[in-house]
Amino acid sequence: MTGPPAPAARRTGAVTRWEDWGGRVRARRAHRRIGPLWSAMRSVVPEIELVTQDEHFGRARKRRRDIRFALYRRIIEIRDGQLSLRSHLHPQVPLWVEEVIGPARDEEFAVVVEAAAIAAVLEAARARHHFPAGPGEGFVPHPLVAELREEAAWLVRVAAAYTGSPAVAHVRRRVREELARAAVPH
Repeated sequence: MTGPPAPAARRTGAVTRWEDWGGRVRARRAHRRIGPLWSAMRSVVPEIELVTQDEHFGRARKRRRDIRFALYRRIIEIRDGQLSLRSHLHPQVPLWVEEVIGPARDEEFAVVVEAAAIAAVLEAARARHHFPAGPGEGFVPHPLVAELREEAAWLVRVAAAYTGSPAVAHVRRRVREELARAAVPH
């Protein structure tokens, strides 16, 4: 004997309520996980944060519905920060990452290089130092994807490397050392 479908499986538009709820949970989790990367970027380039009117995010119920939009904004703000700080990128970042993790050229290497590049540009930007050369050999920024879930997943990985990778800590240290040497008059 078959009955009506379970409430979670009833369709509301093209997506079930269950799928929509799962998407909001994933978006909230990604939003939280890329938070440290976004905060670090915003601390150096505060103008990346888009200003919104209170009526869009004022009530908690409305905020829960808008988490995908908030995640989208956070991704865009991180990418805007990267663009605005690209002249601060030290060209040796990929080589410095290799010093720690070896000459890998897989996706995980790309994640760590992007995280290290962000750490390097933030250090140089804080010191108001620009490097004359563009990105170094071996650094190809991750191509932006149109799918929010894929871009969020990528930045979650970058944020994890940014906060926890020994290679990123090594790059931060190298940039600080170079900036200290450049600040000392010869």
